[in-house]
Amino acid sequence: MKHKYAWQQVVLHWLSAVIIIWATFSGFYVALFEVPPRIKDWVGFFNVSLTAAFIPFFALRVWYLLRLGKPAHEQPLTLANRAADIAHLLLYINISVVLLSGVLMMERDINIFNLLSIPQPISNLAITQRFNVIHIISCASLAGLVLLHVLAVIKHEFCGNRILRKMWL
Repeated sequence: MKHKYAWQQVVLHWLSAVIIIWATFSGFYVALFEVPPRIKDWVGFFNVSLTAAFIPFFALRVWYLLRLGKPAHEQPLTLANRAADIAHLLLYINISVVLLSGVLMMERDINIFNLLSIPQPISNLAITQRFNVIHIISCASLAGLVLLHVLAVIKHEFCGNRILRKMWL
């Protein structure tokens, strides 16, 4: 019975966490507050570059999950375990929607750190605007799911269920 995630899964988890938390906070910050245009432009450029570059790493993370699985539940399967499994599945689905809608909403070529340019996938403005709405909604729901995830980890740690050990090198 596997008690920990493989090192590849751990590295990809923490890479995902840093990128998702950065993109969420910085993206909502420039969207909801008045910031100088140069800061807004820089955050937009950086977040598009970072999250576009993140897509293959997220795909690799999904592949490792499917290939290696996850550690077995230490206690008998309960409603709480099932809820956690569903929450994790929703996180993966939500991240996929955020990344896909982020690409499909682009109204210009996708510039990745001035190293690579990916052509704009859809040129119809009405369609890209719909994907923009989907992106905003999925980013908000992802923020909620990430908060729920962090709070669940904190709760488990305080209750003596050292869950972070599974996701550490």
